[in-house]
Amino acid sequence: MTRRCVACHEITPPNNINYCPNCGHDFRRRPIQQPSSNDNDGKLSHSCEYKSVCVEYLRSLNWNKDLFNREFNRCYCKNCYRDSFPDTLTEAGSLYVIPRGWCRFGLQVDKVRADVDNIWRNWIVTYHGTSAVAAQSIVAHRQFLIPGDKRIDGKKIAILPGHIDEKFHIYTSPTIAYSGHPVYCPSVRFQSNITKKYYNARIVLQCRQMPGKFQVQRETIGADNKRICPIIPNNQVEIFTTVRASIVPYGLLIHLAETN
Repeated sequence: MTRRCVACHEITPPNNINYCPNCGHDFRRRPIQQPSSNDNDGKLSHSCEYKSVCVEYLRSLNWNKDLFNREFNRCYCKNCYRDSFPDTLTEAGSLYVIPRGWCRFGLQVDKVRADVDNIWRNWIVTYHGTSAVAAQSIVAHRQFLIPGDKRIDGKKIAILPGHIDEKFHIYTSPTIAYSGHPVYCPSVRFQSNITKKYYNARIVLQCRQMPGKFQVQRETIGADNKRICPIIPNNQVEIFTTVRASIVPYGLLIHLAETN
């Protein structure tokens, strides 16, 4: 059986060595408990400027720190997640498309819920693009809302301009290339005190989603024949459901793109 290092995912000799020959990870160290065998926090040993700026942006949002679980932070920038690392993994028998170019900040997940539904083993990985305000509400209140639902302040959730009318669903995708599209994921201009540069910042929630409780359809953003994701075909990039409890966010993903 092929053995891969939990830190860098490179293939290593099957036994009789204490350190990974690729990244130097010590196999004798007791691993931190992780949400699954594949989706782990295999941090590389170097410092990462991209992750530092993502942390800076996250702090600017003033989210309650109790919402986060730092054990599952993971940077997927080109320096932390190398080109030689796999583009996909398998989770719950389904393809998990790695969110290259993004940085994940782990979220707290209710342990009883996770254990009862066995979400780390049986639920697939999906993505939900949204605004920072909406993402905070979803994570803080532990639920996704559907157009027509009332928020805690009494206001009704409305279908956003440019979206299809009379479609009262929660939308996710198996690829961040689709969920991270500006139609779902508006960017916010941000200046870093670390680099003094300006960035367009986007937010996507990384989720576990229950199989059998959703439907799959083609893209609805007008891409036509232009390929959105090199892995997932256009006719399978959009997932929709009305089952609110079938989606559990476990990671906040941030993407920063330099701008003038």
